[in-house]
Amino acid sequence: MGLFPKNINEYLALQGIPRGPYSQVYIVDPANGSDSNPGTSFTQPLASIAAAYALCTANQHDVVLYLAGSSGNNLSAALTWSKNYTHLIGWCAPTRTAQRARIFQLSTLTGASPLITVSATGCIFRDLYIFQGVDDATSLINVSVTGGRNYFDNVHFAGGGHASQAIDGGASLKLDGAEENTFKNCTIGVDTIDAATGMVSLLLDGEAHRNVFEDCYFRMRAGNSGAAFVEVADATGIDRDNTFKNCIFVNNSTSNDMASAFVIPAGMGEPRVLLLKDCMFHNVTKLDANDRGVLFGNMGAVTGADLSGVAVQLIT
Repeated sequence: MGLFPKNINEYLALQGIPRGPYSQVYIVDPANGSDSNPGTSFTQPLASIAAAYALCTANQHDVVLYLAGSSGNNLSAALTWSKNYTHLIGWCAPTRTAQRARIFQLSTLTGASPLITVSATGCIFRDLYIFQGVDDATSLINVSVTGGRNYFDNVHFAGGGHASQAIDGGASLKLDGAEENTFKNCTIGVDTIDAATGMVSLLLDGEAHRNVFEDCYFRMRAGNSGAAFVEVADATGIDRDNTFKNCIFVNNSTSNDMASAFVIPAGMGEPRVLLLKDCMFHNVTKLDANDRGVLFGNMGAVTGADLSGVAVQLIT
């Protein structure tokens, strides 16, 4: 017989969520909860993530446990996650796209750019769908990460879900000065809206560095060849390296190949590099149309046994 947890704290510990002597769990159930409830049991859950987050205390590994159901959590105001070592866990089927632990921008909310900011450090986010899809051209950044050493596992960052938002300056995920974060099994972007020139899945800015994307999907439906998967905002948008390992980049447009999967500004050069290991691209003309010389990967033709697995500049 297997081991069964005696309570929710033991369950979370078995799932790799750190627990401390003062850790609290606050349960969110948008379909059945109320923000007047204490949120400490499944029979008296809270209705919103914002209410649960307000009850959390930084640095003690509190957890907001979001129970999936028939309703999503509509944010009526932008949310800043600034409490260190505080975790947000969706409790749902761990599908890779559009998970049912859903966070939305309320249709009447404007100017939410970003909709969610993660400025804390040491947090875990798991099994979540964060969707920004309203008719508002002032809400262009879905999620911005400014903190460091956070872990995102199976999170779908779904920005640009409306034509008004899938425009120049829009991004599903922005790393702004973020350092040493890990994104595992995540999906970045949507393929249900024609993305205009300048819309990107991932925007790197503020010397973002040593962030790792592993086994992630980048999704886009390019409405113009100028849409891209990844953009570095300026010559100091990244510092040192950011790594993409075993990632798949899919442009589901039937009429517009991306001119450049990565948009790299002039003036960038080593040691500021993007490392690609075992990645695959669909409907892309070139990885870097300007051949800036900062993309390195192992997907090029192997010309000799000694070069197998060696990173080379990707200029095609």
